[in-house]
Amino acid sequence: MAEQLVEALSMEWKPEEFHDTFREKVAALIKAKRAGESVEKAEPAAESTNVIDLAEALRASVERAAAAGAGAGGKGKRVRGPAGTKDPGRMTKAELYEKAAAAGIPGRSGMTRDELRDALTASDSASDTGSGRGSREAA
Repeated sequence: MAEQLVEALSMEWKPEEFHDTFREKVAALIKAKRAGESVEKAEPAAESTNVIDLAEALRASVERAAAAGAGAGGKGKRVRGPAGTKDPGRMTKAELYEKAAAAGIPGRSGMTRDELRDALTASDSASDTGSGRGSREAA
């Protein structure tokens, strides 16, 4: 994939099509100084924007994933609850919504991801204590 990117961004080098603008500006300044003209200070450099170092971001992401994997049994696998269900804290909003629909959670269409997670957790807790079975059957 990297080779494809390099090939896509590559072009034939034609030195005559390029010129050194920095060198031209310095030469113009020297010429102006020799002629006794006043030389204005250059404008200050623009403030840097919030540029993200992608390599650093990737390294940090890999380290976080490795640390999370070590805390979950050391194998980097997703945490699952009883009967192979995902930990609601690691589920996407879509997954939580599907589970909430199956559980019959009212008002789920207007809930945020965190609200869906909390409603499902509360629903599971209520079913665990109320039924005595420890798990909820699908409706």
